[in-house]
Amino acid sequence: MADLADDARTRPVTWVLRAERIHKQRPKDKNKLYALRAPLAECIGKGKARQPCEFSVKVSLTVTHQHGLMVGTRTVAVNPCDGHTMAAQI
Repeated sequence: MADLADDARTRPVTWVLRAERIHKQRPKDKNKLYALRAPLAECIGKGKARQPCEFSVKVSLTVTHQHGLMVGTRTVAVNPCDGHTMAAQI
């Protein structure tokens, strides 16, 4: 029960710190915070004219060939090439 009380006190502080960080960052800054609710989200370039980028976390999924059963998932830090993440996922 004490853990819940501590979490209730620290949660607003976390949100305020994230909001301050977003407010203070500039367009050319590195390690930007793009979303309050998803602090690990990153800018991923898509290379399309209409939507040149999106903000998300890259995920790797492994599914079986015959039945389409999902047998593995991983979130991937930063934005590596898909070919570089396949060996670790397999």
